[in-house]
Amino acid sequence: MDIQTIGVPAFVVGVDADGSLRMKSINKADEEATGLRLSDVADRLLADCLPTSIVPQVTARYNECIQKRTLHEYDERLEIPGNTRWWRTTLTPIIDATSGRVVELVGVAIEITERKRSEDLLAEVAFQDPLTSIANRRRLEIDVDDAMSAALYTGRRFGLVQIDLDGFKPINDRYGHRKGDDVLRHVASLLKLIARKDETVARIGGDEFAMLIGASTDREFTAKVDALRRFLDRSMSIAEMEVNVGASVGAAMWTGVETFEELLAVADGEMYRQKGCRRSRAA
Repeated sequence: MDIQTIGVPAFVVGVDADGSLRMKSINKADEEATGLRLSDVADRLLADCLPTSIVPQVTARYNECIQKRTLHEYDERLEIPGNTRWWRTTLTPIIDATSGRVVELVGVAIEITERKRSEDLLAEVAFQDPLTSIANRRRLEIDVDDAMSAALYTGRRFGLVQIDLDGFKPINDRYGHRKGDDVLRHVASLLKLIARKDETVARIGGDEFAMLIGASTDREFTAKVDALRRFLDRSMSIAEMEVNVGASVGAAMWTGVETFEELLAVADGEMYRQKGCRRSRAA
C-alpha cells in the first residue's frame, strides 16, 4: 500500500522478530500533523521517534493490535508536538503468510479534536445542574457507582449525604424566586467550598442537595456530617438580603451491598428524621 496517496495522516510500523516496533514510513499528512519528518524517523525504533511522555500509551495500543491480530480502532489523546489533540486511529496488522507473524502495522489517524470538544460540552450540559452549575442527580449516580467499584478494589470507603434546606419556601414567598435562586446558588458554592477534589456536590431537587463524601471510618464520616450540619446553619447575606438558612442533613455510609437508590433512600430517611427533630426543637 502506498500511504502517500492517503489524504489523512498514515504510517507504517515494522514489527521486528523480537517484538521491537520500528517506524518504517509516514506520509505527508502525518508529517504536517506531527512535525516529524520521514527522513528523520525511517527505520528507527518507535520509542526514539516519539515524545517520551506518549511512548507507553502508543506502544501499548500497537502491541494490543499485534496480540489480537485483527483491525484495531480507538480514540486517543496525544500531545504532538506541544499541542494536545484527539485522534481516531485505525491499525491494520500485516501478517506474514510463511511465519504467521505480524510483521507490520498500517495506521491511519483522523483528527477528532472538535468532535471531542462538542461531546465534552454535551456531557457537561447533560450532567450539570443548570441553575447552580454543580452536578445533577445523573452525575451523582455515576460518581457513586464509580466509588462503589473503587471501594471493592481499593478499600476506600464513602458515604452519601442528603441536604434539604429549612425554611426555603418562605424566602421564595417573601422575596420571589429570583432571590430564592440566589440562595440555592450560594448554598451550592458553600458546599463546593468544603468538598474535597474527589467528592461530588449535586443538586438533586428543588432545594435538595447531596454530597458524595469519602471517609476511612464510620467515625470520620460522622464527624464530617456533623461539621457539615454546623457549617450550613448560618445567616447569609445574599444580594443585599439577610436570610437565615438552616439545613436538615441525613447521611448513610455505604456498607458494600446497597445500590445508589437504596443508599439515597437511607440518607433521605435520616434527613427527614433530622427535619422532624429540628421542628420539634423550634416549636
